[in-house]
Amino acid sequence: MRKFTFFVVCIMVLSLTVVCFAETPKYGGVWKDALQQNPPYLDPAMATDTTSAEIDYQIFETLVENDTEGDLVPLLAESWEVNGDATEVVFHLRKGVKFHAATEGGVPTANGGREVTAHDWVWTFNYICDPATNSPRAYFVEFIKGYQEYMDGKVDSLAGVSALDDYTLKFELSQKFAPFVSVLAYNTFVVLPREDVEKWDENWNFHPVGTGPFTFEYWNQDDKIYLSKNENYWGKDDNGNPLPYMDALEFRIIEDYSVMWEEFKVENLYQTYVDDPYYLEAKETYADSFFERPQLGTFYFGMNMELPPFKDNKPLRQAMNYAINRELLNELVLNNRQTPASGILPPGMFGYNPDLKGYNYDPAKARELLKEAGYPNGLEITLQYNTSTFNARIAEALQAQYAQIGIKVNLENLEWGTHLDTTANGEVPFFRMAWVCDYNDPDNFLYVLLHSENKGAKGNYTRYHNPIFDMLTARARRESDPNIRKELYQEAEAIIVDEAPMVFIYHHTTDSLIQPYVQNYVLPSFGQYSNKFTKVWLDI
Repeated sequence: MRKFTFFVVCIMVLSLTVVCFAETPKYGGVWKDALQQNPPYLDPAMATDTTSAEIDYQIFETLVENDTEGDLVPLLAESWEVNGDATEVVFHLRKGVKFHAATEGGVPTANGGREVTAHDWVWTFNYICDPATNSPRAYFVEFIKGYQEYMDGKVDSLAGVSALDDYTLKFELSQKFAPFVSVLAYNTFVVLPREDVEKWDENWNFHPVGTGPFTFEYWNQDDKIYLSKNENYWGKDDNGNPLPYMDALEFRIIEDYSVMWEEFKVENLYQTYVDDPYYLEAKETYADSFFERPQLGTFYFGMNMELPPFKDNKPLRQAMNYAINRELLNELVLNNRQTPASGILPPGMFGYNPDLKGYNYDPAKARELLKEAGYPNGLEITLQYNTSTFNARIAEALQAQYAQIGIKVNLENLEWGTHLDTTANGEVPFFRMAWVCDYNDPDNFLYVLLHSENKGAKGNYTRYHNPIFDMLTARARRESDPNIRKELYQEAEAIIVDEAPMVFIYHHTTDSLIQPYVQNYVLPSFGQYSNKFTKVWLDI
C-alpha cells in the first residue's frame, strides 16, 4: 500500500532543539471530480475502458494491485507462492475483509456484509469465465486449467481454481503464463458477492457491490456518479486508524475540458485533467499541485484490416503513417507534452525498443505509396472518434496533414460507448483509439491488441492477423527467460510496424491538477484513472 506523505510542523525551542509534529489527516468531506464520458459499465466483468475502471477501483478490490510506480503489491491477498514451473499459484488471503453491508442510501445488500473467503473467489472466477457472462476480458486468464472446457460448456466449473481452506486460494494453469499474477491486478478480477450478483441479475451493472473503500449510492446517466464511505472497510492507516478518510466521492460527467477547467477554478472540482490550451496557465498558477509523469499508454488511429480501403493494402496503410508529422503535431496541438510513437510499446515498459525504426514524416514517400496502393489521385475516408474537444483537435490536425497528400478525411464523432461498440464489432474502417496499461507487461499491448484470437471486443480492433506474429507473441507469454521474451516481443513489434495496422501517434504523458488543500494525493504511473482515494484527505 502507499505510504503517507505527512506534513510536518517544526518549532524551534530555545534556538537549539527542533520539535516536529506530524499533522493528523482529517476525516470527512466529499471528493469532487469529473469523468469525461459516461462509463459504459460499472460491472467489472464487462468494463474494458479507463472511465469505468476509475469508478470500479473505488468499489471493488483485487488479490494484488499495482502501486503508484506500477510495481505489483498485495491487496486482498497478503502473500502468494509460485511453484517451480510457474503452473501453480497459491494465495494467502487477508482475513476480516467484508463485502459492503449497505449501498444506495443505506439499503442492506443481499450478502449482509459477510466476510470474504476463498470460496467467494472460486465462485467469482467461475462467474467471470462463464460463457453466459460473456466477459470481454475473461480470456486474460485463459490458461487456468479447464478454462476452454468450461467456456465450451463441457464442464460445470473451472478445474484450476480451488479453495484449500477459507483463506487459501489456489490457481492451477494448463501451461506456463509469465504475466499471470500481474493480470490479476486488472479491474475485471475483483471478488464479487454471489448473493447480490444473482439478486440483480441483468441489472447488476447498476447496483454494484464490492469490498472497496467506497460503496455505490447512485448513477444518474450522463450526469453524476456518487459513492459513499464504506464504514466497515478493512483498511487502516499507518497509525491503525480506519480508512478511508473522506465521506464520499462525487464524479460528474463533463465532456468538455474547458468546462472542467472553469469548474476547477471556482473549486467545484478538486481534480481535473488539463487540456492543452490551459496547460501553461495550470502549471504556473498551481505549481505545487500539478502532477505530471510518463504513462504506459499509446494513442493511435486504427485501420480495419478486414474492410476497404485498408484490407490487403499495406502500401496504403504505410502511406497513412508517412503522411503524419508527429513532432509538429506534438508541438502545435499537444504542447510538446507527449512522446511521438515509433511503435505500440511505450517507453518504460519491458521490451520497449528505443532503436525501433518507425515512420518519419515523408509526404513524398506517402504520395508514392498512395499511387502504389491504387489511389494516384487520392481517396476519401471517414475517421471516427469519440466525443471530446481534445480528440477533435487531434483529428482536425490529422485531417489537415492528410489533405496535403490528397487524402480527404471526413470526421465523425460519437459518444464513447457507441464508438467503442461499433469499433469492436468491426464496423469502422478508420478510428481513433488509445490503450493504457491493464497489467505491466508487453503481453498487454502486443498480444491483447494484435493477436488474431482477440479480434473485436477482446482488444484487436484493427482485426489484424499474421501467423508469424501470432506465434511470436504466443511463445513470449509462455517463456520465463526475460531475455528471450524481450527478443520475441521486439521481433513481433517490428512486424507490426512494417505491416502498419495502426497509425502510431504518441505515447502518453499523464497529468492531474488538484486543489492545494487535497492531501496525500499521488498520481499513479498508470494514470489518474487507476487512482484509489483510500488515503486521500481534504485539509478544508
